[in-house]
Amino acid sequence: MKVLQLGIAALAVGLSAGAAQAAPAVTGDYVESRSANVFVGACHHEGEILTAGRNAVLAWNITDGSRDGVNLKGVRVVAVVAADKHLEFADAKRRSVVYVDDKATSEQREAVTSLLKERSASALGEVVAVKSAPVSFDAGADMYRVHVEGIAYLKIKKQVGELCCKQPYETWGKPFVTVKGVKTGYCVGVGYKDVGLLQSWSATDQNNAFFGEFTL
Repeated sequence: MKVLQLGIAALAVGLSAGAAQAAPAVTGDYVESRSANVFVGACHHEGEILTAGRNAVLAWNITDGSRDGVNLKGVRVVAVVAADKHLEFADAKRRSVVYVDDKATSEQREAVTSLLKERSASALGEVVAVKSAPVSFDAGADMYRVHVEGIAYLKIKKQVGELCCKQPYETWGKPFVTVKGVKTGYCVGVGYKDVGLLQSWSATDQNNAFFGEFTL
């Protein structure tokens, strides 16, 4: 009887754990843009390894899901990431500032920040600040338009451009977060000019973007 009771208890724990693991994922639109190309010829890519690729802007538009009982649908988040070397290097020391749309409630801001720190820790590195700011995110038919008022912006075409490289184009690396149906994009413009984390930077006319549907 005691063995049976222990077996039932173990089964209950297993079912409970399974239910917890099966909690609905947080999903939505994702786009990132870096200070180095991710779709280009090998020579071009290698030339940027030691000279570029230390900065990135990451943006999430949550369309479904919750965290600790807090509904996150409609929450928009942008993270600015800087490192001491190219972000492809595993030992790059990343630091980031996270901007949560000021339309989010305090509960949503805390929940989404906790989620990103847990599920995207490797992408963000050390989160040095979490700020509230107006954030817009438009995933239109042919272009992503993301804007953090007075701080950062992204304009990413959902197709790559033919640049000057004469070698066969290849995709280098992968998105910093888990993305379904990932594609590379063309940067019309990206920029960041807040103070504290890194010097302002910007880029244009590069195949430096990944986009798709994220799952956290």
